[in-house]
Parts: sequence; structure tokens; C-alpha cells
Amino acid sequence: MRAEERPLFMQYVIRASGDQIFPEGGGMLIRDNHGEVIGAVGVTGDTQERDEELAAHGIRAAGFKTDADCANLGSKVRLEN
Repeated sequence: MRAEERPLFMQYVIRASGDQIFPEGGGMLIRDNHGEVIGAVGVTGDTQERDEELAAHGIRAAGFKTDADCANLGSKVRLEN
């Protein structure tokens, strides 16, 4: 979504990274038990929905939470890109 909304910015970011990042679905934030962002993970290779499902599974298997898991913690988290 961000790439579509701000194509020039995304082109700059991609060039600035030496083509090491690319706008692709399947990325998710990793949150602790308090809902604080502590990292991120990206999965790619299947459909965006399946990539996101696998990313969420990995986050939960490691004992952390996704944005959706933290939706009811009382702090405002973004649930969609």
C-alpha cells in the first residue's frame, strides 16, 4: 500500500538500500506481551495471505505477539498497512 501511495519515496528507499529491500507483502511487526514493537519478520514465496499466516505462526511459536494479538490491550495499534 505504501509503495502505491508514495512511489517516489519507496523508489528512494530501495535505491538508498542498494536494492536490499523491496516492497512486498508478508511482513509483520513482532510485539512483546505489552504490545511494544521489538522487531519485525518478513516471509515471501507464496501468496501474501499465506506469507502473513506463516509470519504470524512463527511470531507466536517464538512466544511473541502480532498486531492482531495486541488489538485488545488498550493501546492503539495499527492492524492494517
